[in-house]
Amino acid sequence: MAEKKMSFEEALAGLEKSAEILKKDGTTLEAAMESFEQGIMYYNYCNEMLNDAKQKIEFFEKKDA
Repeated sequence: MAEKKMSFEEALAGLEKSAEILKKDGTTLEAAMESFEQGIMYYNYCNEMLNDAKQKIEFFEKKDA
């Protein structure tokens, strides 16, 4: 995964690609482990973005209340 800021959609696509590799028949253990590790990084990135969005929404909801 590159160090550049990626969009949520790009990270989600990376997560889906990692999952597809894991589901594929004939995937070697090494490829599966690499894909799993990348998938975890994409998952954490998506989760962080979703948590940030949730916090912003909660902030603005409280502000407007």
